[in-house]
Amino acid sequence: MTTKQLNESQVKVQTGTYAPVESMLKAAPLTPAPPTLDRRRGQRVLLRVRASIHVALKGQPETFSVATLSVNPHGAMVLMDRNLAPDTRLVLEHAATKERVACKVVRSAQKMPEGFHVPLEFDSPAPDFWKIDFPSPDWRPNET
Repeated sequence: MTTKQLNESQVKVQTGTYAPVESMLKAAPLTPAPPTLDRRRGQRVLLRVRASIHVALKGQPETFSVATLSVNPHGAMVLMDRNLAPDTRLVLEHAATKERVACKVVRSAQKMPEGFHVPLEFDSPAPDFWKIDFPSPDWRPNET
């Protein structure tokens, strides 16, 4: 198989031949993508709650002060000074109630200017952990 150097105006088509980008755009006009289903299990609520994360890193117990950015009955997005790897097991402690819940890091954190946005998922839903009433699952904001 030979390799062909492509320039910016060419794309590889499935047959293994190359065609100018312009011909591809004319042949397949852009259409809006079909609407996707919201796969979220619950409504996120923007809420700042002070909390602590208790985690074992390299075999050593550590505690970090965090603040939530958003919460839901299944977990939260927390702001912290360091990154935690996906699937890291930890305990989240609500600063006001001292209640604790087991959870894990769902995916890679996003590095932001104020710190890392770390997504957490509870081992099992805990809607009362945050001490708020969540919107009904079918609630949608008015679209005007």
